Amino acid sequence: MFSSFDIKRVCLAMPALFAAAGGALAAERPANPADWPALKDVYKNHFFIGSTNLSASNFAAGVVPGENSVAAMTLKHFNAVTPSNAMKPDFWNGGSSNPSPSFLTNFSNGINVDIAAANARGVKVTGHTLLWHNQSGQWPAPNVLTPNGGWETPWDYAMARSNLEYYIRTVAGHFDKEPQKTYAWDVVNEAFKDNPDNPHDWRSALRSGYSPEERPSRWAQAYAKGGKSWDYMYDAFFFARQNTTAILNYNDFNDNERASKATAIASMVKEFNERYAADVAAGRARQLLDARGQPRPLVDVIGTQGHWDMRLNMDAFERTIRTYLETGANVDLTELDLAPTLGLDKGQRIQNGPEMNELFLEQGVQYAKLFSLLKEYAAGSAGRHPEFKGGVHRVTWWGMTDPGYHTNGYPWSAVGQPKEAFWAAANPEQYLADAGLPTNGVTASFRYGGETFKVRTWGGRNAQAMIDIAVPAGTKNVSFNADNVVLPAGFAVERIQYSPADCAVIPGKPCHVTVTARGADPAPAYKAVGVENTATFVLSFGQMAVSWFPEGNTLEAPLSYAEVRFSDGVTRFKQYKTYYGGDGLARATGATELKAVPRHGRQTLVLKSQDPITGPAGLRFAKDATTEKAWRVVKRIEPGRTYMVVSAESSFQDGGESKGFALTNRTKPATTAPAVPESLSRTPVVLRGDTLWPLRNANAPETEPALAQDNLKFMFEAARSPAAGPYAAQEGHTMLAYIHGTNVYPHVVFRGNGATGTVAGGQHSLITRQTNGAEGSQIAERALDQAVWFHTPIDAGSGEMKMFLFSGRGGSNQHYALKEVDSGVTPNRDGGNAISQRQGATGGFVALQAAGPDAGTRVKLYAYDMAAYVSGDVNGDSVLNCGDLSAATASVGKRSGQPGFVPAADFDQNGVVDIRDIAAISRLLPVGTTCR
Repeated sequence: MFSSFDIKRVCLAMPALFAAAGGALAAERPANPADWPALKDVYKNHFFIGSTNLSASNFAAGVVPGENSVAAMTLKHFNAVTPSNAMKPDFWNGGSSNPSPSFLTNFSNGINVDIAAANARGVKVTGHTLLWHNQSGQWPAPNVLTPNGGWETPWDYAMARSNLEYYIRTVAGHFDKEPQKTYAWDVVNEAFKDNPDNPHDWRSALRSGYSPEERPSRWAQAYAKGGKSWDYMYDAFFFARQNTTAILNYNDFNDNERASKATAIASMVKEFNERYAADVAAGRARQLLDARGQPRPLVDVIGTQGHWDMRLNMDAFERTIRTYLETGANVDLTELDLAPTLGLDKGQRIQNGPEMNELFLEQGVQYAKLFSLLKEYAAGSAGRHPEFKGGVHRVTWWGMTDPGYHTNGYPWSAVGQPKEAFWAAANPEQYLADAGLPTNGVTASFRYGGETFKVRTWGGRNAQAMIDIAVPAGTKNVSFNADNVVLPAGFAVERIQYSPADCAVIPGKPCHVTVTARGADPAPAYKAVGVENTATFVLSFGQMAVSWFPEGNTLEAPLSYAEVRFSDGVTRFKQYKTYYGGDGLARATGATELKAVPRHGRQTLVLKSQDPITGPAGLRFAKDATTEKAWRVVKRIEPGRTYMVVSAESSFQDGGESKGFALTNRTKPATTAPAVPESLSRTPVVLRGDTLWPLRNANAPETEPALAQDNLKFMFEAARSPAAGPYAAQEGHTMLAYIHGTNVYPHVVFRGNGATGTVAGGQHSLITRQTNGAEGSQIAERALDQAVWFHTPIDAGSGEMKMFLFSGRGGSNQHYALKEVDSGVTPNRDGGNAISQRQGATGGFVALQAAGPDAGTRVKLYAYDMAAYVSGDVNGDSVLNCGDLSAATASVGKRSGQPGFVPAADFDQNGVVDIRDIAAISRLLPVGTTCR
């Protein structure tokens, strides 16, 4: 078996692509296709290798594994297969009104024959998918207009649940019989919002009937009419387990970058498996055993899709893998395509050839890093993480050859034409070594406070490892420099950045130290195409803080979710164990546990805000307006944070509320050409002081919560513009939006390229896809001057600033300022989308061509967090003075829950303001302060 790139052969028969792109490696790759490695053999001790090539013709008895046809390659390289469309809910033609769909009756061709043929050749079949909000026209019944103007399925809870059981019993039961038996099922697909505010309350993190606006869940909507919207999730897995012995998967996307989404999914899986074990013990469900005779969980596997491009943060993906493995489940990479960042419209996809070689070298490096990571966490005997019960169990490409579903993201350019990506996947460590890059990431050590922290990053331009480091409560500024950093041989600190510049720390407002190190140059061919041998680490230094989430719809008062961050590792919290009743509410079991969050870590707990704790002086444990999480104005941009961008110029009064407009990533234009170009839309939000409150979707009933829509949220990621000029040395940010429109990878907000319809009167479109509203690839690195945003200084009082792009192309220095416009209309619903619940809107945001940034609209950034505070700041003005002592004194004798009780004055958190609190606050006043 081919296992290393050390086979020295002359490449007489190699395709021209290899000769042009392979450089030094081309001479080390076998010329004879028969000697090219079979990926399923390379990874036989790691995980299954899958494709979407489910067709009986690919598994016919006469097909010989090889490289000369799709069928031959399918048998040579893959031992798992997933049908891309053939088993989605639409395949039950006619829906519930048809008692005899074709898959039950047709055994001469079609899906039954395809699965039987794959089984006969020993290829594992994963059914995709039982439940989905999309390609599911009849399950549940399609949306209709209701008398009150709603747009929803006519099914209610009883109808939906009975049909769900019938559908799963029929489909899963049918495909649990030989010869058309499936090995696994994606039971539910893409059920979670992209960026939930409270990830541990997984129920509120699910797609509902009206949130998100695009592709909400009709199953949730139907279940809400007479039941609990989220119960369809457990029912789906429960019914599947009763009707098939197949492995049961939950499958989703956009979980690699967003820790909140991965956490929500993991919370659900953990709860479902615990709940199912209880159902088995009570005799309500059947128990299946694994090959070792151990009970199988309800959810065997968590699938992460992997529709990615070159901006994939490998460190964030590793974090997601670990989050999922901590549940005890296996992990599947279910729909892989790792595309080069072409910056082309979908109709302009380049067929592979010499002009693509540079992009494919960069793609090869990313594939090598990805597979090195996957190997490490493999579920098979070669995996290297025994601390987890499971591991990476399957890797499936959503396609096989370019251009494919997502642009040119595959290991082969055509039948018999392996790319750099193929050789990288076949032997990732050797590929990285030959490229002059570390083979297993870069591990650095950081010393602080007498402790040493080891952190690994996979390196390169798009990866950054992040850790939290707790500092003592009295720390005002962190002292950290290159002397605190120990790097592997060949690496040196290139720069250290501090945010804020003086590295000041107060609870809820950490100091972020970004350390960038650089190693030896990559091999010349890779350096020439922009591959970097860099390692970036973000160290966040903070004091322990407790932030409370607003009351969720699943906790019975007075229980609350509370996030502890930068734990001191000593303070113990009284955690409440819960159970879920028939009404869907989590109630206290009566059992509690005093437990400390691991030092430096963060954890979300179920607590009672009345319970006093013994903790560091000044820790605000009580739940009040300062500790409860909300969308709050921020005065700086921090790494890894999600923001809303809100106009500071168009606030208005409506029904006694002050409202403003938030930048919104909608896939349809908010303005109408030719008067103004296509733009991103805007959505009204409520503004109360320094906090923002989302409005309920205007189409939704009162039962729907007012939650921040995914398309209002943007992740700011540090980036440098390729434009020469006054901002060349400044670090800007890309704005990434995470929504499921017609693509599944994150979208960068950028200025249109001047094509027809994208510019009018100096106003340029703002878009997140190359085709101005339709599907397209992300903007390329070479054009990032259209997407790297700079900003004027943030006003320390109001938080206002102006955002702009800058381009030096064509010999002219040109600013493109973010500008709010009030013309144009976004339709209330997308007529071409049967499930869209989009809100109507007027106006939007464009990029205004101007001489400078001052032409732009003043905006504020809002982040979901607690208010930062100063120990002893009783009156909440962020300054420690006699006013705080006076406010505390006025509260003496008051207990928690009584009128006049000021939580911040209860310094020792014992539930009452007394003389000890007054003395503690007095000691914190600046030296020499005299209060009367």
